[in-house]
Amino acid sequence: MYSKFKPSPRLTSDWKRLVYNLAFFLNGLLVFLLFFEERFNVPGWMLPIGRMHPLVLHFPLVVLLLFSFWTIIVEKPESTRWNAELADTLLLIGTLTATLAAFSGFILSKEEGYEADTLFWHKWLGVSISLGSAVWYSVNKYLDPWKLPSKLVAAAFTIMLLIGGHLGGNLTHGEDFLISSLKVSDEPVNKVAFEEAKVYADLVQPVLQQKCYSCHNAEKSKGNLQMQTKELLVKGGKNGVLWDTTKADLGLLLTRVHLPVHDKKHMPPRGKVQLTDEEVVLMAEWIKTGSSFDMKVSSLSPQSPVYSYAQNIFGGDRSGEQYEFSAADADKIKELNTTYRLVKSYSAESPALFVNFYNRAAFKGSDISELAPLKEQIVAMDLSKMPVKDEDLKAIAQFPELRKLLLNFTDIQGSSLSELKKLTRLRELSLSGTAVKMAQLKVLEEMPSLKKVYVWSTGLSTEELANLKKIKKISFETGFRSDTVILALNPPIIENEEQIISGNASIKMKHQIPGTIIRYTVDGTVPDSITSPVYSKPLSIVKSTKLTAKAFKMGWYGSKQVDRFFLKSTYHIDSVRLISQPDIKYKGKGDITLADGIKSAREQGSGKWLGYRDTDFQSYFFFKKPVNASSVTISMWRNVGGYIFPPVHMEVWGGANEKSMKLLKVINPTMPDKTTTNNEDLVFEADFPQQPLSCIKIIAKPLGKLPAWHPGKGEKAWVFIDEVLVN
Repeated sequence: MYSKFKPSPRLTSDWKRLVYNLAFFLNGLLVFLLFFEERFNVPGWMLPIGRMHPLVLHFPLVVLLLFSFWTIIVEKPESTRWNAELADTLLLIGTLTATLAAFSGFILSKEEGYEADTLFWHKWLGVSISLGSAVWYSVNKYLDPWKLPSKLVAAAFTIMLLIGGHLGGNLTHGEDFLISSLKVSDEPVNKVAFEEAKVYADLVQPVLQQKCYSCHNAEKSKGNLQMQTKELLVKGGKNGVLWDTTKADLGLLLTRVHLPVHDKKHMPPRGKVQLTDEEVVLMAEWIKTGSSFDMKVSSLSPQSPVYSYAQNIFGGDRSGEQYEFSAADADKIKELNTTYRLVKSYSAESPALFVNFYNRAAFKGSDISELAPLKEQIVAMDLSKMPVKDEDLKAIAQFPELRKLLLNFTDIQGSSLSELKKLTRLRELSLSGTAVKMAQLKVLEEMPSLKKVYVWSTGLSTEELANLKKIKKISFETGFRSDTVILALNPPIIENEEQIISGNASIKMKHQIPGTIIRYTVDGTVPDSITSPVYSKPLSIVKSTKLTAKAFKMGWYGSKQVDRFFLKSTYHIDSVRLISQPDIKYKGKGDITLADGIKSAREQGSGKWLGYRDTDFQSYFFFKKPVNASSVTISMWRNVGGYIFPPVHMEVWGGANEKSMKLLKVINPTMPDKTTTNNEDLVFEADFPQQPLSCIKIIAKPLGKLPAWHPGKGEKAWVFIDEVLVN
């Protein structure tokens, strides 16, 4: 009777012997790697093995838990619940898969973005389970499953598996992922009253918790970004801060959200729950209005998309305005939505639409006119920070149902404000940060429906603002003014969208507030309010230049600086031939990338960079007719957190053709250190005696090993290049 329950002799079948030997070998290799972990750099071909860890780990969890539970519940030798051969197979499969999971997990642990303490315990528990399961299989023939020693071993493995799974969940989904649903909270859902709700704490933060915290928390910080506190959110990650209202696309957060879902830089990643359109608008509006952590929802206009979003979340005053017009065609709304123009209903029950624009660089006046098919339904339009000009007001005036119009920090001068008299339902108009004059605002008194106008930071004098306050028909919101509190100016606006200057083109700057002085430098220093040159007319440049500018005005703090590289191009390159091909992930538009006259944005996923890592960059540049050249400008990018460094060595060759080249210049750039700015355009100038050239060859060698202070120490650095110019 006893022999009936004894497992058959181990390793009698070929396949079991092979499986066990494979598990034994991998465990030995794993132990060896652990001893030399500090000196082990994961080669590129092994990274996919590590990233298979989430796929493999479920097998040992299920199989070993099943075997352990089975061992715990078996009662006596005669029990019909026990099948020795099946149990033996289960434990062997659990041993192999535990080994595979531990080995792939060790490889994955070498990548960045995981909280060190949690990773340490998860890794060593995984290794212990792998080694322990192999030992368990070896000695299990001496352990009767109905006796106490077997049950203790099974119970210990059950505990180890549950703890290991819990720590793994913390790494990938945030702290206490496994038991978070068991926590009981005494706090009622939506306990905050609508009148007391704050935009960040009660609207923005819950979205971040649901859609972002799982990858950006204390346990797992992808891109060195954590988001669970205000301080960490403001700090940003290795790619910089998350938002910047001086940028056309409002910065990194909105850029990543708007990328195509299949793009590897898109956030949240494909497969995760995505932000809804309403949540995207919420984030954009919060950033555009100053990303305040204390602003209350009740301080917003009822026409604000954030106000409407809060109503959907908390309730509040749901009566709203009743509209007489019918709803627009859903397909037409979908058709008119673009990556940086969002058309959305206020709510499912309302036919009213609001429109938000995001990308200043991509904006055209025709983007407004294209919305004409929805002119009977659009009641609010936000064009803040877009390059809207006075002539565009004529197009805006074609939307008869507009109740709210935001033109904050646009290029409006005010000469055509009379066009808005056609908007007979307009109740709220915001002109903050524009250059409108007192005389031009007078025309607004002729609009019977207009109730509120925002004129913050317009440059109007204290006396003029006081006179506006006397107008009873319209409430002019002039912002805070005090003789004791000084406010900071906005940065100047550099009007040139293109960064490559050819011919006699010049650089233009402006500021929305009249009387503001713009001072600038072109030598890399920060402008001051006394000695730096004053901008009075468009600037001409004779060579590639980094322009830095600040705004100053009596009674105000100076603005933050704004800077931009401008590259001078004298001779048009007729053709390019790449000698070495870029990495498949960063191949831009091929050879044309280097001579298309387009400066790429500081974004790895822009599709406009050529990236080299495993090979040197080498390329020929040809002219149909010889040019009298004296310099070559090479445009590159440095992103220390993104492993993008300057090349360690560069050579510029030139001659009449490929076979008659001579060395013109050698450049050995300085490598970044711990204090180097993370994200910056780089321009390398190769000057040489003027001479006729028909062919130029450039070589740039990537850094072979990142320095010890870098998170990716020992790995190869990238070289990113997007443009070559000849002068």
